[in-house]
Amino acid sequence: MVKRTSSTNQLHRKGIVDVIILIILLLVCLTTLYPLVNMLFISLSSMEEVVKSSGFMLYPKKINFEGYNYVFNHVGLLKAYQTTIFITVVGTAINLLMTTLGAYVLSVRDMPGRNFLMTVVIITMFFGGGLIPSYLVIKSLGMINTVWSLMIPGAISAWLLVLMRNFFQGVPKELRESARIDGCSEMKTLTHIMLPLSMPIIATLTLFYGVTHWNEYLNVIIYINNNKINTLQVLLRTMYASNNLEIDGDRLPPPVETIRSATVMLTAIPIICVYPFLQKYFVQGIMVGSLKG
Repeated sequence: MVKRTSSTNQLHRKGIVDVIILIILLLVCLTTLYPLVNMLFISLSSMEEVVKSSGFMLYPKKINFEGYNYVFNHVGLLKAYQTTIFITVVGTAINLLMTTLGAYVLSVRDMPGRNFLMTVVIITMFFGGGLIPSYLVIKSLGMINTVWSLMIPGAISAWLLVLMRNFFQGVPKELRESARIDGCSEMKTLTHIMLPLSMPIIATLTLFYGVTHWNEYLNVIIYINNNKINTLQVLLRTMYASNNLEIDGDRLPPPVETIRSATVMLTAIPIICVYPFLQKYFVQGIMVGSLKG
């Protein structure tokens, strides 16, 4: 009887602790999500609601799409979208190609000079040439004011290269040996055996590289002087820095905060939509690529 009572008390305490932990996690979740949700509500609200709420809204009383209409018609968002999508898609493809080839070569343990090459790669994680030398190199290559200056210089991330190399090394070496016995070349071994087994790490790298290109800002400021090649992040910064709105005929433009919030939502939504499809591979790719070496 005493044992049953003790077990019941322990279960009761555990249930209380679980409830407390759940409440804390919900509060943290709400605290994290509210700024984004609040920005969504502001982007869908009229000027009167934004002024009355002082920028903090629990819900939009009346949905209004004037902010989104203004952004699409007056800000050049579509051109910025085209540039950003091109940089993200093409840049991520280049990143994956270069990183995969480099990681596969460095994962071969008996390759001559492997340790030296790994040392060179790791050094780049801690030391860089600096902004001015990088600018001079890109200028000498004729890539100033081109989208290639936003993709080629950062074609390989040293950390992600090491991550993928570790993943390749975790694949049983017997698979490579069997492929070689069957007459497969190294390229065929990579494309037909290694890559089909590497979906978790490829999804992880795609997410990292894709988000980096989607959020491209600093390199655009440094290497691009042509407003026609603005990315979404540069456009967003311009929107936040400017208080001058274009007037369409006799209609007043939406409030500045509504336009800014609409621009932020249009910038963030694509990444938010893509992430759930890659999430199931994300943790697996990070853990396996980090632990196996």
